[in-house]
Amino acid sequence: MRKSFFTICLALIGALTINAESFSGNIVLVRNGQTYNSAVTVTVTAQDNGLNTMVLQVPLFGTMTMNDVPAANADGITVYSAVRDVATNFGTMRTTLFARTVNGMMAADVAIPAQNTTMWFNTVGNHFQMPNSDMEDWESSYANEPNRWHGFKSAGGTFAGTSANIASLGCSDDVRPGATGHSAVLTAGSFLTIVANGTMTNGKLMAGSYDANSPANHAEMDQANGTDDFYMPLYAKPDKFSVWLKYTQGTANANNKASVSVKTFDGTYYQEPVDKTYTNLSGSIVGGSIAACDWTHFTFDFDYDSYAANNAATEAIFVTFSTNGNPGSGSKNDAVYVDDMELVYLGNMTDLRYQGATIAGWNPAVTEYSMEFNSEPDLDDFTATIEGASAVLTKSMEHNADGSYRIAICVVSGDLQNAESYIINATIASTILRGDVNGDGSITITDVSALIDYLLTHDDSNINAQNADVDASGNIAISDVSTLIDILLNK
Repeated sequence: MRKSFFTICLALIGALTINAESFSGNIVLVRNGQTYNSAVTVTVTAQDNGLNTMVLQVPLFGTMTMNDVPAANADGITVYSAVRDVATNFGTMRTTLFARTVNGMMAADVAIPAQNTTMWFNTVGNHFQMPNSDMEDWESSYANEPNRWHGFKSAGGTFAGTSANIASLGCSDDVRPGATGHSAVLTAGSFLTIVANGTMTNGKLMAGSYDANSPANHAEMDQANGTDDFYMPLYAKPDKFSVWLKYTQGTANANNKASVSVKTFDGTYYQEPVDKTYTNLSGSIVGGSIAACDWTHFTFDFDYDSYAANNAATEAIFVTFSTNGNPGSGSKNDAVYVDDMELVYLGNMTDLRYQGATIAGWNPAVTEYSMEFNSEPDLDDFTATIEGASAVLTKSMEHNADGSYRIAICVVSGDLQNAESYIINATIASTILRGDVNGDGSITITDVSALIDYLLTHDDSNINAQNADVDASGNIAISDVSTLIDILLNK
């Protein structure tokens, strides 16, 4: 999904951070090619001036404190971007910070170029992924199903027991190339002439009828039943769903296809196959029909636009795999192997504009630019096109001591993991007009009078000192009067 942001108003206010917020997680530090891992704590404290102090406990470098760090917020994600001279165990080092937080979690990149050092701090973990998506955690109970994923042994309905004895969900040592451990295998069975599709879902299976096409046979999910094993919350909109699959057929038939269904919805009751029109869906993957194949890595895009009219929140994700897309179809011993699922969240910027025009030299791979302005830049004049259904755009600006500005325009994915900070080093164009001593915008005989008055009184309240240094010697002297008269005579 592509979104164009025309106006996002961001304020540099202390309210963007809790008075003092701590984040505990793992930091990976790479210095001169050597990697260090350590559990650390990062603390963010709001300052009285609306900026923030960030303190990092860093291996090798010790306690690093960055003051006056601006924060920008969009859709609950807060972004901190700054360059500071920071005291370390190796002396004062120029340090670049790019951190982002959401709901008490932080991901941050830190770089110290003089020490050939980069750091990655992360407290997010698997929060935005589906539990047990690698199929390595299995129950030891009767069901012996992968934790948080279900087949017919945990099903409900009148015919749950019968179905569990026909179609199976089990643990397999047959895994994708390059992997070790386990996969899940769902296998179709048959009873008389009826094929029972092998099925796995993160919801709950219901076996309510002998008729394979009856909607009483379905997978369902409902937050009202409690956030237990049969409900899976979702905290941001993913852009893609990827999974490794292998599909073998008991009886070869090119017309038979396995199926993958992934829906996002508001958490209220939903089932597949559907028994009515549901308006609580917010998105769905595109495709999901799988022909017979050896281990293959599939990636499916999410479509949210087709469900926009539902105006449904994205609160949960519902995933179902089946040995056949049509109930009761296929053949006995059809099998689908499932391994290593992943939700992919994009956070890319494809265009960066100033006053509607793409900035000069724009390239998404280039993250630093220089621009000259006639006056202080306005953040509202910067717009961007970003990719990511839950990605946000933030903008912040710092006024440097030398009169220049550091503008940070950042894109961050909904899971904080994909992010980029584009820096614009902004300078103000010189407004010097040598000879315009009184600063009225033109050079006339009145400027000669103003210059002579200054030389006699040394009262600079009525002159522009830079313009009065007509010969650019660095001093205002009688020679400037001569130069100014020459300018007027030669106009």
